[in-house]
Amino acid sequence: MRPWKYVLAAGVILGLLTGCSNRKVIAPEPQSKIIDPIPVSREPDLVVLLPDPDGKVGVVQVTTKGGSQVLYKAGYGTMIEDDQKPPSVPRPITENEIKGIFGEALSAQPDLKGRFGSFTLWFENGSTELTAPSKKMLPEILGLIKERKSREIYVIGHTDRVGTDAFNLKLSSQRANRIRDLLVLKGIKAKEIMVSSYGEAKPLVYTEDEVAEPLNRRVEVLVR
Repeated sequence: MRPWKYVLAAGVILGLLTGCSNRKVIAPEPQSKIIDPIPVSREPDLVVLLPDPDGKVGVVQVTTKGGSQVLYKAGYGTMIEDDQKPPSVPRPITENEIKGIFGEALSAQPDLKGRFGSFTLWFENGSTELTAPSKKMLPEILGLIKERKSREIYVIGHTDRVGTDAFNLKLSSQRANRIRDLLVLKGIKAKEIMVSSYGEAKPLVYTEDEVAEPLNRRVEVLVR
């Protein structure tokens, strides 16, 4: 029997087995994260979706050259046996299996709970106008900032791939600064807000050029 290679996927936004506490996300369906591409390997890969430290469950899209599968239920996994073929149909992985396979890796992870509060706000196509559900999240963001007495808030702007690189870099900056300005209007000190923007360079969902993907039109807010 060939040895298996295992991968854990936990939550949305910050990567495998990393995450943020207090993550609050309202998004168009489906919210997804991409593991793309899976490199060619002689050993199969098992990808399992686990909750974030705060119990939230995101969505992970596992992609090979042959196709993709979406994991959206905690404890479900998919196997990649051939980079030229799609991953296997997701199936539930029992708690005992998870402990047996990943127990040592899980026990070695730092306790991330309480380190960051994370929010994702989405925007209307080609604009700095927040979607209606995202507007409702602003009081919750302000509440966490005040609760933590945070002096370290990160606001990070992104776009989809519609338009030129220069246009999208400018738009992502405008979106991030729009959120910064809204926080300042509510009493948060500007010097405590770190703003950055990436245009279309860091999509949540990979697409071809000129595809208007709602999940990529976003600003991430991290509250330390």
